[in-house]
Amino acid sequence: MPVLPDEILSEILSPALKVSDDLFSDTSVVSPFSTYAPSTSAYLLVCKDWLRVATPLLYHVVVLRSKAQANALETVLRGNSEFGRYIKKLRVEGGYGTAMLSILKVAPNVTDLFISLSIWSSDATSGLCKGLPLINPHRVIVLDHWTPKPLNNKNLAALTETLLSCIRTWTNLKVFTFPYGSSANYGTVWRERARNLVKNLAQAQTVHTIQLSCTFWTIPEFISQLCDIPSLRLIQFEKPLDDDMDDTKINSIPKLKALARYATVQSIGAESPSPDFVPEIAPSLDPSFTPMESASEESREIVWKRVLFFAMYVEELRDPAFPRWPTNSHPSRLPILSVSKYFNRLGLPYLYDCPNLTLGSAPMIAEQLQGHPDLGSSIRFLFMPWDPIPTDSMHIILSHASNVESFVPRGAGEYVRAIPVEVLDVLARTAGPSLKKFHVALEISTISTSLLAHFTALRILELRCPHSIRAKESDPAPDALKSLHTLRIRSRNTSFLDILTSMRLESLRTLILPFYPDNQFIITKFLKAHGRKLLHLTVGSIDDDCNFLDLCPFLVDVEFLEECDMSQLTRETPHQTLTKITADELPDDFEKVGLDIFDMFPALREIKVGDFRWPTTEREINKSKRVPIAESLLEKGIELKDSTGKHWIPRVKSTRARAQRR
Repeated sequence: MPVLPDEILSEILSPALKVSDDLFSDTSVVSPFSTYAPSTSAYLLVCKDWLRVATPLLYHVVVLRSKAQANALETVLRGNSEFGRYIKKLRVEGGYGTAMLSILKVAPNVTDLFISLSIWSSDATSGLCKGLPLINPHRVIVLDHWTPKPLNNKNLAALTETLLSCIRTWTNLKVFTFPYGSSANYGTVWRERARNLVKNLAQAQTVHTIQLSCTFWTIPEFISQLCDIPSLRLIQFEKPLDDDMDDTKINSIPKLKALARYATVQSIGAESPSPDFVPEIAPSLDPSFTPMESASEESREIVWKRVLFFAMYVEELRDPAFPRWPTNSHPSRLPILSVSKYFNRLGLPYLYDCPNLTLGSAPMIAEQLQGHPDLGSSIRFLFMPWDPIPTDSMHIILSHASNVESFVPRGAGEYVRAIPVEVLDVLARTAGPSLKKFHVALEISTISTSLLAHFTALRILELRCPHSIRAKESDPAPDALKSLHTLRIRSRNTSFLDILTSMRLESLRTLILPFYPDNQFIITKFLKAHGRKLLHLTVGSIDDDCNFLDLCPFLVDVEFLEECDMSQLTRETPHQTLTKITADELPDDFEKVGLDIFDMFPALREIKVGDFRWPTTEREINKSKRVPIAESLLEKGIELKDSTGKHWIPRVKSTRARAQRR
């Protein structure tokens, strides 16, 4: 069987194993390597050929973020020191003890070194201090983020002293990334650190490029000192200069003017193409040309309707967040209708697809619909206006809008203007068969269930009832809202649920209850009637007496709007279908309650908590209370996810940490 040459195989594997220089040199507060990603070392397990070719590629860039990782690398290099020669770029984000000496001893070819000075008193730096003089890098990147209370301990002092000494003696050092910016002016410690670093760089005979990785809004005093370094040829500002940092401040220092390379926020903005830019379109070379002249009328209409659908941004206007008024990027659509009678006929329905209802426009739209009733069927999306619309105008508009699919408020807020009962009646009778999504506020004391029966297609209903509401006893309609899939109650008042209890609601699958419902009895009554249909439930404060998991035996997921209610999850019999639990936060005694309660949920695979994110540094991971909880849950096949939806992946652990975990 023919095999690929190693050179070609290397080119194939290189993109998968490569770590970009932008990531390697990233000096952000949160390391780009803090998020877990599957190890690329898996490629080495495919076959012996891949192992042979990929090993040098794997060790080309080494990133160490924990003591356990450093110990693991030390073990590998102790078994095969030749791997150390493959290391070209080394990023060390901590101290990591004596293992660093063993690593640096067998890594003589390191050309790019990343060192973090975020060293705590518990971070042993003896290995780094002894190992740094053994290498001779071409580029050094130092990370030392400004904080109001700078770190100050023996380990940090020892590493800093060693680093400064090495800077003076490294003969290959050409490029240095300076970790301080304008913020170094704030605090004696930071000024002293910057001054000491510049002093030692001045004694380095080979450095020709200084890269400034921080933000600058003023010229700190160390900049002038940097300019005096004899071998320096370039000072590169990595980040765009702040608005307050104009050319005059740099030009005021002649040496800096000669050495500096930088960009400003304004210059970057000027280089970027404007989103409102509309290119000029050259006139047709043949003015008599008629597009699709040989096609049938039906085909032409289909094509031009599709063109006009996009030209008049119909889909965008259906989004509540889309601007309601013309902009440079989305100008008025009326000129399109003026191109020809043909365009006017095809495009006019799109103009009415989602009319912009305001206090001023509603009467005009109502007048147009009275003159052209056929346009009413083109209205498909309506947004609740912020301002009160004259009832007669709304009555006329809704009486013609027979195909409305969505009637919701504009924006993502919870505010909805109450709708008069007579307007609701017109909407039900005209658009009831087509309306699929409806957000409404009702300030009435009674409602006819037969009126609700008109909404035969309604799938999503969001309701706000600030006052109690009851059904008219004379007209029960058990088949009303037969298509309702999602019900959300946005007000504390839950009396509307009592009306729905008597209905069949055969399609109901999702129920979202308010934070603090005013009547737990009504909720329990509703769940007894419809709980077996529900797959998705969101609850706020709920009584312990209302054991909703018993009333909803087929729930797939449940969301607690507040703290996860452990009393509701404590069961004696298994709940067979629940796969996901979402909560705003976990109770303080979550681990004390015991994770064995989740044994009663054999289908549970995910718990998502919204008030936190996973720690990103070794120190934070060791202090986190949720990391051991997540690892215990993983043993049960349950993923604990943070607010971003990422679940915890166990990191490499030292022998001591594994023993403590047991």
